[in-house]
Amino acid sequence: MAVYFGTNKVLDNGVGGTSLVLGHGETHAAAGSDPITPESIGAAPAEHAHDYAPMPFIQTVTLPQSAWTVYSYGCVQTVSVQNMRGSSLALVASHPNNYDEYMAARVRCSVQGWGALTFASKKLPSYDLNVNILIMGGTT
Repeated sequence: MAVYFGTNKVLDNGVGGTSLVLGHGETHAAAGSDPITPESIGAAPAEHAHDYAPMPFIQTVTLPQSAWTVYSYGCVQTVSVQNMRGSSLALVASHPNNYDEYMAARVRCSVQGWGALTFASKKLPSYDLNVNILIMGGTT
């Protein structure tokens, strides 16, 4: 269906039955009566003045069984982790091959800092554990 105002077509069927007001987009052009700029609609300007976020960094670290410090309440171990920062987000998970022992010992990451993560457990693991770490917001 089309709608005419005099001899000018002002409305036409669009995609999927929607209606399009003909000539409406021209009002939003740079020289139109209602120009749209990236800033006026909340979009980033064409010229960005900032850097991109660093790529996530993935690594596997080993928690040696012999490196745990044993206390009455459990065990603690700190390991070096490349690109780790205190303000980074670290997602930590057991390597699939060590999952059962990781869970049985109730290992968890308890503290993160500059270049290191500290792990705690309820009991001493029976063997070395591999841990997968995804770091977002670190440095590369």
